[in-house]
Amino acid sequence: MTSGAAPARAARLPRNERREHLLDVAADLIAERGVEAVTMEGVAAAAGVSKGLGYAYFANSSELLRALLHREVGKLQARVVSAMQGQPTFEHKLRATIHAWFEVVEESGALLGSLLQAARHDGPHVEARNAYNRRNDRFWGELAERELGVPAEHGQIATAILLAGLEGVIQRWTQCGDTPEVLEDVFMKVAVGGLQNLRP
Repeated sequence: MTSGAAPARAARLPRNERREHLLDVAADLIAERGVEAVTMEGVAAAAGVSKGLGYAYFANSSELLRALLHREVGKLQARVVSAMQGQPTFEHKLRATIHAWFEVVEESGALLGSLLQAARHDGPHVEARNAYNRRNDRFWGELAERELGVPAEHGQIATAILLAGLEGVIQRWTQCGDTPEVLEDVFMKVAVGGLQNLRP
């Protein structure tokens, strides 16, 4: 093929597969050039499809990014739920959650962190993410009350702070080079020690 030849047309795919393919292409663009590289034109060109085909699946690049974030957070949630199954105590469940976060980030690189950062200023997703965070806060707050004896009014506040801190743990790992072992040890001491101090 000569250097001026047009890229080959993408093979026809079933609708669900095409949608997933477009999300995969957007994820690759983020890994290579950051969230700003995700435009409808850029994704269509990288996928080898027309710009119009991209609009058949997503109204704009913001909607595409929200769909990608929803997919990646879903993967993380599934990994966390699986890791927590059969864990006997609050501490074991929290350690399993940390391990799941590390595993997902190791597999996806900076993708999830980049998407979460971009979503901070995206109104529709902020609402969905806040609802997701409140569900997590209630779950962990009730678990802290039941297993550690932390009063309910303090448990949700404390666990909300701790869960938000998990993003900081991941940033320290990916940006500062701290080892997962050290980060887990420090986080668990802060988390469990802090919660125990809230007991009456």
